[in-house]
Amino acid sequence: MLTLSPIHSASAETSGEPPETAAVAEPVKEPSMIRKAAGFLALVVVAIVANYFVPKFVGTAFFIGTLVAYFRSKDEAFWLAFFLTVSDGFFGFFGLYKTIITVIPGLPEVEVGMIYLILTLFKARGKPIPYQPFYTRFLQILLIYIGFLLLQGYVIGVKMEINVQFRLVKWIVPLFMLYSIPRLFTRIEQYRDVFLYLFCVAFVALGTQIFTILNGSLSPGQHLGVIKKARHVIKVKAGKTYRGLYNEGILLITYFGALFFLIYRPGKYFPSWLCFAVVMANFASVFLSATRGWVICFSFSLFLSLLFVLKMSGKRLMTIGILVFVFLFSAQSLPVIGIQIENAIKRLMTIGKLAEGDETAGGSLIRLSVRGPRVMKVWSESPLTGWGFSTRFMEADDFHVGNQNILMHSGIIGYALMHLFFLYFVIKLFFRSQKQPRGSPYKGVLLFFCIFFPAWFMLHSSSQQFFSYYQFVIGGIIQALFFSMAALMYQESEEHQWT
Repeated sequence: MLTLSPIHSASAETSGEPPETAAVAEPVKEPSMIRKAAGFLALVVVAIVANYFVPKFVGTAFFIGTLVAYFRSKDEAFWLAFFLTVSDGFFGFFGLYKTIITVIPGLPEVEVGMIYLILTLFKARGKPIPYQPFYTRFLQILLIYIGFLLLQGYVIGVKMEINVQFRLVKWIVPLFMLYSIPRLFTRIEQYRDVFLYLFCVAFVALGTQIFTILNGSLSPGQHLGVIKKARHVIKVKAGKTYRGLYNEGILLITYFGALFFLIYRPGKYFPSWLCFAVVMANFASVFLSATRGWVICFSFSLFLSLLFVLKMSGKRLMTIGILVFVFLFSAQSLPVIGIQIENAIKRLMTIGKLAEGDETAGGSLIRLSVRGPRVMKVWSESPLTGWGFSTRFMEADDFHVGNQNILMHSGIIGYALMHLFFLYFVIKLFFRSQKQPRGSPYKGVLLFFCIFFPAWFMLHSSSQQFFSYYQFVIGGIIQALFFSMAALMYQESEEHQWT
């Protein structure tokens, strides 16, 4: 059973004091949720200043200081949320390859988030794992195949330049978060704290998106003159749709987290209204981006969760519907947002053209007609094991077509192994859920994993690649959180006798 022994003073028998005078330690009072969130947001703001508004050596010293503080800290949740945020972005600042420091002179710069991942390995190495995730043996098989893909890449041919070799290291290290997280995060309260911090970022992401749309697709950083390059720079008007989406990794994992805590002992870890607010804010973000794959993923997971897990009353569903209506009506008061909503609806409606046999969805979907066939042509030259980590793979890599990219990279064998793991993961959780007694908090939450993962896989298949034999910092963290939480719930459902 996963239990924590309370910290207490020595008993009267061992201390030699009489029972009346034995010292009794007072329980340590945890900081409030608001205080925790405020401290987190304050550090993120300081990090923005350090990365954009002061000389580079000052910023480097600051981030080295945060890494040292993390390595000495026991608050894993706080620092995971912080380094995920500086990797994924905040208010239009940070993001992939935007927070980098020079560790060793003469070598390429390294992302701060990548150094954090390496430090987690050192911290996890000395910690015994309290339970073995139920999918460990399958992960070991996948790890062996990754080793084969690395060897195959060198046999086929890969450039030996230092930046290419560093890229291979940076692709592999994030996968080991599946090793670190179960050793560093052993209680649901630690995951709760992670989501407390990340929920703040999710609300900021929606605010940043609205700000950007209202200001001609210019982010806050561009307005301040510290960011020059911008994606999706377009002024919204009829027929012109803004396609930007901030904090994709955090939006996805917080959407999962909000639904998770609505299902698992609702009200104990977060107020239900807060979880609903996160769900609505995240859904609004993906809707305003007019990105079909994201809307399908969020709609699928929300609808099935409401129908089969949460089983909400008609009154509560009506309340949710009213809130959505109020949001849309309020948004119409801002003309630019109203136009963006109209454009988003029109773009989402092009999904119907797929059902009519138009694989380009009215000319708006080239991943099926252009990108997919291009990657599959490369795969056909080495179908059984793919191209591994070779130069040929790096040149043909296209994250817009996830499943085709897996085939091209790892071949039929790698594709089959990965998808067998996914099936194993969902089936084990489903049958464990069915064995739980009625009223068990684990019954619904285990089933929820079986709902959310297929939704995530739809996003992987329709919008951008998430699953692969390599990862970036953001993908490594959010996938480790998801799978490790599933492993913890699976273990607790077996070891805890629920009454």
